Amino acid sequence: MTAVRERQRWLAALALAVAVPLPFTGLVSLPFLLPFVATAVWVAASRRPIAPLPAWVENVLAPLILVAVVAGGGVRYGILRPVAQLAVLVAAVRLPGCGQRSRAASTGGILALVGVAGIASSTHPSLALYLVALLVLVLIAVARLEDASLSEGGRSTGFPPLRLVVGSVVVAVMVAAPIFALLPRLRSPFAGAPFGARSVGGFRDAVMLHGIGDVKQSRRLAMRVSFPGVPPTRVSPDWLRLVGATMKHYRAGGWVEGRLKGERFTVRREQPIALVEGRRPEGTRRAEISLEKESTAIFIPLGAVSLTMHTPVALSRDLSGALRIPRGIEPPVPYAVEFDPADVRQPPPDEADVEPPPDSGELRALADQVTRRTTNDLAAALAIEQYLQRSYRYVLRTTAPLREDPVRWFLFRSREGHCEFFAYSMVLLLRTLGIPARLQAGYAGGEPDGKGGFLVRDTEAHAWVVAYIRDDRASMPDEDGQAGADSLGAGAGGSGGHLRRVGGWNVAGPPRNGRWRMFDPTPSEGRPGISEIGGGRTLVMTWQRLEGLWDRWVLTFTLADQVELVRQALEGVAAGGRLAIRWAPEVALLAALAFLLLSWRTVRPRAPRARRKPGPVTRDLLRVIAAATRRGMVVPPGMTAREFASIASATFPGVNAPLGWLVREHERCRYAQGSPPGAQALRRAVRAIEGSMARPGGPGPRNA
Repeated sequence: MTAVRERQRWLAALALAVAVPLPFTGLVSLPFLLPFVATAVWVAASRRPIAPLPAWVENVLAPLILVAVVAGGGVRYGILRPVAQLAVLVAAVRLPGCGQRSRAASTGGILALVGVAGIASSTHPSLALYLVALLVLVLIAVARLEDASLSEGGRSTGFPPLRLVVGSVVVAVMVAAPIFALLPRLRSPFAGAPFGARSVGGFRDAVMLHGIGDVKQSRRLAMRVSFPGVPPTRVSPDWLRLVGATMKHYRAGGWVEGRLKGERFTVRREQPIALVEGRRPEGTRRAEISLEKESTAIFIPLGAVSLTMHTPVALSRDLSGALRIPRGIEPPVPYAVEFDPADVRQPPPDEADVEPPPDSGELRALADQVTRRTTNDLAAALAIEQYLQRSYRYVLRTTAPLREDPVRWFLFRSREGHCEFFAYSMVLLLRTLGIPARLQAGYAGGEPDGKGGFLVRDTEAHAWVVAYIRDDRASMPDEDGQAGADSLGAGAGGSGGHLRRVGGWNVAGPPRNGRWRMFDPTPSEGRPGISEIGGGRTLVMTWQRLEGLWDRWVLTFTLADQVELVRQALEGVAAGGRLAIRWAPEVALLAALAFLLLSWRTVRPRAPRARRKPGPVTRDLLRVIAAATRRGMVVPPGMTAREFASIASATFPGVNAPLGWLVREHERCRYAQGSPPGAQALRRAVRAIEGSMARPGGPGPRNA
C-alpha cells in the first residue's frame, strides 16, 4: 500500500471516529453531518488515492459554507454549534486528497477541532469509554501515518506494539485525572441557554427553559423518601410530588421566586414546626425524607402542614411557601413532614398571580378558543390541561431561539417541548383568563429501594401548575351576566373588587371563595411516576450508581469541590503531623529496631544457597557421564558437556550422534530456557549411548 493511500485511509477512519458523538448530542444538524460522513466513508473505502478538489472549486464552496452555517442558526444557539458545523463542512471538502503530505496535517487539525466539539457537547458516562477508544485509535493512526512518511524514504516501522499503546493510554488517563481535578472551574462558553440554564445537577431555584431537559439526563440520587406504616404498593404517586420552589413572576422567558420578606424559623431538633395556622387536619400522612445532595431547598409534599428537622439547621420560608436552608450544609439532611394528601397548601392569590405577559393577545385568543364551551374555572383549567396534553408532543431536548419568547415559540411554532414548556404555557393561558396560577418545580415520582422506601433521582425533576379554582357557585354568572357576590371579595360598592369579562363568563380577582388545585399539563410519557425495576436489578442499579458518580464528580465538579478537596488534604496533612508527633517515640523505636535487624541480616553469614534441581535432560547427561566413568573414562571436574562429548565420541564408537543430540538439548534447556524434549526421545538416546558403550567386541576403554 502506498504512503498516500495509507494516510488517506487512516485520516478517513479518524473522521468517522470523531463523528460518533455528533448525532447523539444534536450539536451538528443532519444536513451538515451527512456530507461529512458520506465523504469519509467514500475516502476510506476507495482503493486508490483520491485527488483533491480543484482550488477554484474550494474557493467557490467557501462562501457557500459560510452562508449555510449562518442559515443553520448562526450563533443563536451558542458558539460551539456554528463552529462545529463549519468544521465538518470544511473537513468534508479537505478529505479528498488528504493522503498528500501537504494536506494531511491541515486535515488532521480540522478533524481535531471536530473531535473537541463533539467531546465538549457530550455529558453521558459512556463518553469516558469513547475517549479511551478514540485515544487508542489516534495512537495507532499516528504511528501508521509516521510509518507512511518513513516508508517514502525506504524505512518502515509497522504497527506500534500493543504494550506501548496500552501503556500510553494508562499513563494518559493517570495524568488527565489530576489535571482535571486541579484546573480552575470555569463556566462553559458553549452553553446554549442564557444565565447558565444548562445545569445538570438536578433541581434549580430559578427555573429557566432549556434546563430540565438536561437535568433529566442525570441519575444522581436526590432524596430518599419513606412513608412509615404505609406499604409501598399503597403509596399514591401524588405523595411523591415534592415541591422545592413556587414561582409567580414571569420575566424575560423565565420564572423567578419572590424572596422578599421571608420568614425565619427557630429550629430545634425533633421539634415540629407548624407550616399552617390552626388545628392540624385529620387524615394526615407522615413522610420521612433525607436530602442526599447539596441544596438550598427543602422539598415537601403539596399538602405539608408541619415539618420536623432531625438535625438543627437554619430554616426560612419565602412568600410563596418555599423552604430554604443555608448553602454549604453537608448532606444528608434528614427531616419529616406531616401532610394532607387531599389538599394543596399555598398562600392566598394576589395580583401577581393573574399578571399576564406583555403582548399576550395571541395567548388570550388561544385560551378563549380552548375554553369557549366551559362554564367555570375548573372546567376551563381542565380544558387547557387536556388541550396541551393532546395537541403537543413531549421531547426531552429542545432548543428555543434565545431572542424569542419561549412560550409563544412552543405554542405556535415548535409544538413540542419538555415539562417546563407545558407548565409555563398553562400558567400564562390561565392568567389571560383571570384565573390565578403559579408554576411549581421540584420532583415527582421515584423508584422503590427494596426496603419500603423510594429513591428520588434527578431524572424525576419536574414542573407543574397550581391554580386557584373558585367554587362553582362563585364562577357561575347571574342572570344579568355578573359573577355572584361571594366571588368578588367585596360587593359592587366594596373596595378592592374588580371584574374581568373572559370568554363569555366572568372572573373576579383576587377571589376569596375557592382553593388551590394541582394540574399537570405534560403528556403521560413525560410525567415521572413510581417506577419499578425489573430483571437485572443489580446491573441497573450499578449503572445508575455509575451515572450518579459521573454527574457528581465530572459534570458538576465545581470550584467549591476543589476547595473542599484542598481543605481535606490540608486537614489530612495536619492530622498526620499531629499523629506523627504523638507517636514519635514509638516510631523512632521501631525505626531503630528495623535498622538493627537489617544490619544483623547484613553481617550474618549467609547459608549456602540450595542447588537447583536439575532438569530431565541434565539428569540423563549425568547418567551418561556416570556410565562412561564406570567404563574407565576419566572425567575431571570442570569438564564441559561439549568436551565430554568430544572425548566420549573418540573413546566409544557409535555414541557420536545420540550424545551430540543430548548435549545440544542440554544447552538449549539450560541456557536458552527451552522446553525439554519428550521423555521417550530422551530414553531412546540414553539407551543408544549406553548400548554403544557396552557393545561387546568393541575397542576397550581408553583414559582421556
